[in-house]
Amino acid sequence: MIPVPELQALPSRLARLCLDVERFCRNSLKMADGDTWLLAVSGGADSTALLCIMALLAPQHDWQLHVATVDHQLRPESAADAAFVAGLCRGWRIPCRILTADVPRLVRQEGLGTEEAARRARYALLEQARQACGAAAILLGHHRSDVAEDQMLRFLRGTGWPALGGMRAKDAERHLLRPLLRTDKHALKELLHCCGIIWREDASNADTRYTRNRLRHTLLPLLRQENPRLEEACLNLWELAGIDGDYWQQELEHHLARTPWQEAPGSITLPRALLRGTHAALRLRLYHRAVAQLSGGQARSATLLALDQAWREGRGGTIFQLPGSIMAHLKGGSIRFYVEKRQAVQQS
Repeated sequence: MIPVPELQALPSRLARLCLDVERFCRNSLKMADGDTWLLAVSGGADSTALLCIMALLAPQHDWQLHVATVDHQLRPESAADAAFVAGLCRGWRIPCRILTADVPRLVRQEGLGTEEAARRARYALLEQARQACGAAAILLGHHRSDVAEDQMLRFLRGTGWPALGGMRAKDAERHLLRPLLRTDKHALKELLHCCGIIWREDASNADTRYTRNRLRHTLLPLLRQENPRLEEACLNLWELAGIDGDYWQQELEHHLARTPWQEAPGSITLPRALLRGTHAALRLRLYHRAVAQLSGGQARSATLLALDQAWREGRGGTIFQLPGSIMAHLKGGSIRFYVEKRQAVQQS
């Protein structure tokens, strides 16, 4: 059995790594003493390192840790990966749930791609587990290389600013925290080696049929040749985007407090009085927020720009189709966003 790691037994550089994560947890993520956290652990190096670090830090903050591992049933070895995580947790006396997702069925029934189906199933199961164990949030093992990958994916999909900055460290709406976003992946593996902790390798991570893997194995290595400090540059962009995002969140709250939008089941209407006299930057963020609230998704920046142009030109009666079966209907200077189950009449 692998013993529970101890902070004082680590080399100074790895102890500093853990203390850096601790400061990020306290100062940026506002993780309070005495709270319960659900760790999403796949058995890979990143999430296993997250488990290791949180096990090191938990006694100092009276944190109660629970673990959930999701078997997506996409690989023959996935059940063994889940069993590995459960065994590690058993040795450390950390409660662990094995969650099973029938991703192939979801792909067939919903017509989704495998990556998207797995992501939806995983987060739905993790949220159910979070509620079951009373955790304040789900902790994920994304590190700073994942920030660069996520930014490239968002760029390719046409995401607008500041969401182009990448995944958030704290996603309050979905109860997600990412304590390792500032941490180097190589240092995480060094920590595991030092503690004598093995991890599982997911062979599908090398499969370039998946977009993220193609970026990881082809595009990002080329970008690192141009800039060996790519992850640092991407992290700076991520931080700037977060600052801008916080500012615009406050601006939206103030603006909506003065002139509220109109909500009904399955719809949000931005009245003419709310949009009139505002800068395009504010209008675009109002559109984005309405779509996110109705569907949890993000609209492409090109579609939002076209929607705003139609509003400025007074093209009443125009209908735009947005992700998540959301329609945007312009009428009388107002824009009504609503969930439409039928096929859209007009696409933009």
